[in-house]
Amino acid sequence: MAKGWTPERRAAYARMMKARQAWAHSTGPRTDEGKKRSSGNAAGNGCRQRLEAELAGVEELMRAWEVERRVI
Repeated sequence: MAKGWTPERRAAYARMMKARQAWAHSTGPRTDEGKKRSSGNAAGNGCRQRLEAELAGVEELMRAWEVERRVI
């Protein structure tokens, strides 16, 4: 049982969500400003920047390894 969700509670919640169908009423951003603001949602908390920094570090290590491999 994850976080107090019994099978009965999960089924009741699923029925409620299917009845409400919030996804059917969602239109997304309508203005250019809203679209611009929402386009950055996936890049929240600096995830992309951290990933790019880690990737740059890995690439640097690979270049150094290639140089060492050629020397030997």
